Amino acid sequence: KAQEIDCKVTVDMQNLTAESRENISNFSKNIEDYINNYRWTRDDFSGDKIKCSFDIFFQGSPSENSYVAQVFVGSQRRIYKSEKSSGVIRLLDDKWEFTYTRNQPLYHNAFQYDPLVSFIDFYINLILAFDYDSYKLLDGTIFYQQALDIASKARSGGGSSSGWDTKASGTYNRTQFIEEIMNQKYKVVREALYFYHFKGLDLISRNKTKALENVFKAIESIGNFQKKINERSIFVKAFFDTKYLELCDLFLDYTDASVYDKLSKIDPSHQKNYDEYKAKRK
Repeated sequence: KAQEIDCKVTVDMQNLTAESRENISNFSKNIEDYINNYRWTRDDFSGDKIKCSFDIFFQGSPSENSYVAQVFVGSQRRIYKSEKSSGVIRLLDDKWEFTYTRNQPLYHNAFQYDPLVSFIDFYINLILAFDYDSYKLLDGTIFYQQALDIASKARSGGGSSSGWDTKASGTYNRTQFIEEIMNQKYKVVREALYFYHFKGLDLISRNKTKALENVFKAIESIGNFQKKINERSIFVKAFFDTKYLELCDLFLDYTDASVYDKLSKIDPSHQKNYDEYKAKRK
């Protein structure tokens, strides 16, 4: 388990003017330093750092020092006794608005909303929470709570126009996402996330058959939950958007040949991929 964050930040500025690009020429390094040089937890763990990434695609600069961006946030964790890693978070946030001036110092302030820093803090807390949950049952709660606190401050501090409004349209909304995770009825999805990683992936090196059985049990648990609530869930969608390719690969030599049909019923949005891998088994 990691004791620090190891984050890589990339930026795409092709939609910006030369002047706007010049203003944010050091932006990626500034964000990287802000994330990687801060102690986010009080815990000391041995092992690898949590690998994560922020891929920032600037959409424009409506006014001086003002920016609009889409951000792909990703994190991964090492699989026990393996050179492979598993994606834990893969989220596309398309509504980040903030102001930035060149060489602007970035400071942590848990008590005040800031369009730039609070956005970063929100996702780092999510990354930590998912990582902790993947090793110990419901262990990420404190970080989810901190992310929820940030979302609450954002909505009361004028952040509703920059992706914090729960009424915003689109398939992903960061406030709805964290509210779902912290809702008690979604506890089963968090439990499945732990079972998938710690009782599933981390067992592969010792007992692959049992490990894959546990992975599928976790998927079935989420599928049964989705059927029960019978409503669109950002949390469940994010899980399968992160895991579907890994699932495709994991079950290529699984004993149950119908596993891809079952995956398609549980996660119909990726049926095409499951069908492709089903064909590879023949």
